[in-house]
Amino acid sequence: MASIYDIAFANIHGIGPSTAKEIMKIYSSTEDFFNESRSNLEAIFKKKTKTINEILNKTMFPKVEKEMEFMEKYNIKCLFFTSEDYPKRLLQLPDNPICFYFQGNQDLNMDRMVGIVGTRNATDYGREQTESIISELKEYNVGIVSGLAYGIDAIAHRQSIKADIPTFAVLGHGLDMIYPKDNHDLALQMINNGGLVTEFMTKTKPERYNFPRRNRIIAGLCDCIIVIEAAKKSGSLVTADLASQYDREVFAVPGRVGDIYSEGCNYLISSQRASIIHDPKDIIEIMNWEFNTPTLFKKEVKKPTNLSKDESIIYDIILGKEEIHIDDISIECAMNPSVLASCLLNLELEGIIRCMPKKTYKICS
Repeated sequence: MASIYDIAFANIHGIGPSTAKEIMKIYSSTEDFFNESRSNLEAIFKKKTKTINEILNKTMFPKVEKEMEFMEKYNIKCLFFTSEDYPKRLLQLPDNPICFYFQGNQDLNMDRMVGIVGTRNATDYGREQTESIISELKEYNVGIVSGLAYGIDAIAHRQSIKADIPTFAVLGHGLDMIYPKDNHDLALQMINNGGLVTEFMTKTKPERYNFPRRNRIIAGLCDCIIVIEAAKKSGSLVTADLASQYDREVFAVPGRVGDIYSEGCNYLISSQRASIIHDPKDIIEIMNWEFNTPTLFKKEVKKPTNLSKDESIIYDIILGKEEIHIDDISIECAMNPSVLASCLLNLELEGIIRCMPKKTYKICS
């Protein structure tokens, strides 16, 4: 549990995640930091007079005291980045929150965490895909993370509750409100099997500029992100891009050509920014979450008969390997890169090959 000094430290103007990490290499606690002399603070912050005065005068402490009263009343934890129960996945980020607030009863360090994001204007297809994926994930001891928005987010949370899967919502505002209001009852259910996460103090409204910060936490808390129905310019694609930057696996559900809320998913797949989901089991295989069961005989794979000449060459190259990197395929087939990329995409869309992490490929069994 974060102390008053920890929360105050996180709210000093001019101290971001990277600076905070450097400072805490020097001091044993934030309390020691707040008791530092002006001369030593000037050595750290140079001419940042406003920051130095904030620290010396402890100007943020009254606000933090009120925050802690609210936290105690509603059983909310504040996790500081040096605490043992701070999520290990978030610590891997270069821009992890210095601290954040959590209201819930589940562990944010679950063995497997999956983020599901998508449009607020979900179709029946998007709903069906979301429910199917979550049903498949149930037996693999996962937590489901999303953003409590209308559409795919809310569907993911509700289906998780129905399946008794812990589900977590990352918010773009303080815990003294729920946005959108229509999801208030849903949020209350999540507190009993999952929880609510935010890095924003109470009285912080859901302003547009808060949501990119929210999205980075969704990406950072998870092992993989699944995009289900998204426009090409959307917050879901921002989350997918952040996940890639954080070295998380990204998946996308393909949609019909021309559908505005499938453009983002189709773009992620065609640009090789996401692995295509033909079946929810694809997620399990690519993430290597399947239980290892020995087999006496290896299943024979029959080569498809409808391949083009170039696709046939690529297929034979991949068939001889357990997995093979795209660069090695390129060397062996000596094709134009654009032709190779097109053939790989066609083979993947047909369910003949599968794109694995780190741009490696394998034959679908």
